[in-house]
Amino acid sequence: MLGVYVTKYRGLPIDVYKPDMAWTRALIYFSFCNIVSAATGTLETLLNQPIATNEQLNDPIWITFCIFCFTYIFLAYWILWARMTLTFDRKYYIGSEIVFGLFWGISTGQLLLSFYHLWNMTSLPKWTIYLCSYVSMGAWQYFIQDYFWDIKVSPEHDTPRSIIIKTVVSHIPNVAICLLFLVFYNNYLIFIATQTFALIATSIFQKFPAPWAKEDFHAPMVKPGLFGFPRAAGYLGENDKTSRKQLTNGNQLNGR
Repeated sequence: MLGVYVTKYRGLPIDVYKPDMAWTRALIYFSFCNIVSAATGTLETLLNQPIATNEQLNDPIWITFCIFCFTYIFLAYWILWARMTLTFDRKYYIGSEIVFGLFWGISTGQLLLSFYHLWNMTSLPKWTIYLCSYVSMGAWQYFIQDYFWDIKVSPEHDTPRSIIIKTVVSHIPNVAICLLFLVFYNNYLIFIATQTFALIATSIFQKFPAPWAKEDFHAPMVKPGLFGFPRAAGYLGENDKTSRKQLTNGNQLNGR
C-alpha cells in the first residue's frame, strides 16, 4: 500500500479529496495498528483469552457495566454523533461503509489496547495504569485525528462547534468508560468490540465514500497547527476556502 500511495497519490494538494487515495492511506494506517498490536504482544493475548469468563457472565455488576458501555456508545455515536455530522449530500455506500468501519474499529481498537497492554505489564496499581493508559490513548488520538485522519482520510464532516461537542460528549467519555471496564475486567475483545461499534457508526453517518466513488467530495477544511502543520478546522463556509488555499500554497513552498 505504501508503494501504491507513493506512485499514485504522493504530492496531491491538500484541498483535493479522492476516495481511493483516502482508502489507501487508511489501509496503511490500519496495517501500522496491527503491526504495533503484534509487536507488543497485544494480539497474542487477545487471541488466547476468552471473550469473558464464566465468573463474569454470572456477575450482575459485570453484565450491567458491559451493557452500559455499549448503551453509551449507541447514544453517543449512533444518535448524537450522527446528528452533529455534515455529509454534503454524499451518497450512502452502506456495504463499504460497514467494511471500512470494521477495519477501522478492529485496527484502532488494537492500537489503543496496546497502550493498556504495555502499562498493564508494569507493577503499577490499577488507578495508575488507568491514568497512564488514558493519557497515552488521548494524546495519540488527538494528534492522529487532528493532524492525519481528519485531513487525510475522512471527507469533511464537521464544524468547529461539532468538533468540540463530539470530543466532550462522545470521544472523551467513550475512552474513559470503556477503559475503566477494561482495567477492572481485562476483557480485550470486548474493548475492541466497543470501539468497532462506535467506528462503524462514524463510517456510516459521515457517509464515508467507497473507493470506487467518482462524484466530487468536499475536502476537509484545515488551519495551521503545531509548527505550522495543517490540522482539522471544521467547515465554516465557502469563504474559508481562501484561507485553505493560502495554507496549501504555504505548505507546498515549505515542502510539506
